[in-house]
Amino acid sequence: MKEPESIHAMRRKAPLHFLAKADNARFVAYLLHEGTSEETLSAAAKTLPYGGTPAVAVREAFHREAALALELIVKAVIAQKLELGNAPEHVTRVKPVHDLPGLWQDAELPKPSVDQQMLLVRARRILNWSGRYAAPRRDEQFDTDQAELDALGASLVSDPTRAERSTLLHWDTFEPLYTTAFEAFWELRG
Repeated sequence: MKEPESIHAMRRKAPLHFLAKADNARFVAYLLHEGTSEETLSAAAKTLPYGGTPAVAVREAFHREAALALELIVKAVIAQKLELGNAPEHVTRVKPVHDLPGLWQDAELPKPSVDQQMLLVRARRILNWSGRYAAPRRDEQFDTDQAELDALGASLVSDPTRAERSTLLHWDTFEPLYTTAFEAFWELRG
């Protein structure tokens, strides 16, 4: 007799589970984008106490949530294609990776513009390390991402000792990519 699937195994391939998580991350990204008054941020910083720059902390949190929302909505599309049996032959599961450009291709979503491709690379960088750590685990991670950005025509960060500036990651550039994947998901669900 076949062992029943665990709840975790079912969730790893459940399209609506990925969609719900994506929707939650997008919602929080929107709240962070809309921001909080400087007065409220300053009061919160004093209450904790917090020695950083509140506006920077909120912007970094927006980047993390927006990048996560993109990853999850694209994974929802992949999970839906797998459930329907029409995923590309090489896609046999929802990969547990942050490779947004690769996931976008696996989902067979419309080819993104060059600016959108740069955004996907930057979102991958945020998810892999810059949104969580002071530096990548290996220098090659930065070099590989930067080479990909350079090939796309972006050379915003040439000095690896400086903090990354994800100038293309803001609501107006995030939302069209999210919407593309979201609409593809619902088109597949019919």
